Amino acid sequence: MKNFLFILLLVGVIIASVSITYAEETKDLQGIFEECGIGALLFPSWPVGASVSNVIWDLGTTASTSGLTTPGACKGGKAKLASYIYQSYDSIEKDLAKGDGKYLDMLVVLSENTGEKERFVQDLREKLRETVESSCYSCKDRLEKAKLMYTIIENLA
Repeated sequence: MKNFLFILLLVGVIIASVSITYAEETKDLQGIFEECGIGALLFPSWPVGASVSNVIWDLGTTASTSGLTTPGACKGGKAKLASYIYQSYDSIEKDLAKGDGKYLDMLVVLSENTGEKERFVQDLREKLRETVESSCYSCKDRLEKAKLMYTIIENLA
């Protein structure tokens, strides 16, 4: 028990010292635990749940690592967009075919598109159509298709 408490304390000190060192470039420790790592993916709209989950899962190491090395990949960033595309790929694809829908609306929000929604959707539809028309597209699994859509969206930004 003493070893566990010592390790827990040591990890906390390391995380705190690293976050202080990179404070100008990254989020604070609370922001990291609420907006990064596994907890943020499991509980995107419940910061307390995200923090608790990060601490329970791995003492916050994945949250700290992602928050310190790539702060833009946390809340409002690329991890949520990628996760949403993968989880909702079929519905997003249907909405894109129609040109409108709630899954497409959420995709626009998560992509942090600063331009017109209609233009973004039009460009995305065009690029995805080009991708779907390739002979290899039907051979891809869901993850590969989601990665393709994610890459298209990143290139549109």
